[in-house]
Amino acid sequence: MSLSIGYFFPAGQTNHVWSDEAARRTPRLNRENLLELARTAEDVGFDSLFIADNWSGHQRAAELAGHQSPAYHAPLLAMGIFAVTERIGVVSTFHTTHHKPAHVARMGATLADFSSGRWGWNVVTGFSDAEAALFGEEFVPHDERYEMAAEFVDVVDRLWTEQEPFDHDGRYYRMKGRIKAPRPAARPRLVSAGASEAGTAFAARYCDELVTLAKDDDGLRGVESRLAGLTAGTGRNVSVTPFAIALVRENEGEAEEEYARLLESLNHDAAWEIAGDILGSIESARAMFDKLGEDKAVRALGSGEAMIQLVGTPEQVAERLTRLTSEIDIRNILVNFPLWSPAELRGFGKVLDLLADAGVWSRPSGRPW
Repeated sequence: MSLSIGYFFPAGQTNHVWSDEAARRTPRLNRENLLELARTAEDVGFDSLFIADNWSGHQRAAELAGHQSPAYHAPLLAMGIFAVTERIGVVSTFHTTHHKPAHVARMGATLADFSSGRWGWNVVTGFSDAEAALFGEEFVPHDERYEMAAEFVDVVDRLWTEQEPFDHDGRYYRMKGRIKAPRPAARPRLVSAGASEAGTAFAARYCDELVTLAKDDDGLRGVESRLAGLTAGTGRNVSVTPFAIALVRENEGEAEEEYARLLESLNHDAAWEIAGDILGSIESARAMFDKLGEDKAVRALGSGEAMIQLVGTPEQVAERLTRLTSEIDIRNILVNFPLWSPAELRGFGKVLDLLADAGVWSRPSGRPW
């Protein structure tokens, strides 16, 4: 099976590397630059774009410094991208906890039909009490959010597939009726990134991909093993999709030097705030990383070192990706560029040429999305 290469589309001025230099050197987040980026990704040959999203959090220091801000609402941005592309898939985030199933069923069906089947859903439950407060809701405990998400997806699946009105009177959701056409011609691809036991179990039951952080081969094998145990005997085939950070330069050592320069300007306050959002509070982040000391903790939080490193020449990066497919059977990878721009994507195109020559990856223009 050919490797599928997704592009982690900018969800803010910086992603995964909270470098002030990266914030200064990346294009401004606006209509012209984002649409050019999407068109370039399709021209280069990326299989899909992945648009992360959240409603609140990422406090003032991170926002003022340009890290993960501004952030366009993922499904609306996806519709804009579909209007200017022809082949590339777009996976956009929809929260379950703060929507009704009919919202996502109708919006998702529109995205799927408008794009001729190129839309996928990143299923997110939300992790922040700030998000709950924004909607005037009580914060739901972690595992219960996944119980809600399971019922939510069940209802959405029925709204997508059943032609006649039906009644649903569940633990979390009640509805009666049907949605108007269009409906997806085939079930959209579902993706999630829950690393917890509850999150992994949800992915094993409902999703096609589990996006994960793992910085080395052993970490990826561990995730694959847990997922395989949960899907054994179910007939489901859920792939593990690792995050990767990419810096590709022509000459040996140049990419590593570039990466090191970016890490010199990590924004301490932004890193703590963003980690605090993810872990529940800045205090939780400090408690989790206090043994490292301040400087090492910020590097761990804001450097991207917790993910696969694709840093080097085109030949070195292609070799790393080839090993992932042959030794661990990775079928999808989600690539993030700390210095995102059309030029960075075109530079990665040289990696794709090498993968195509090696038979590891085939160009989307020659096969269905």
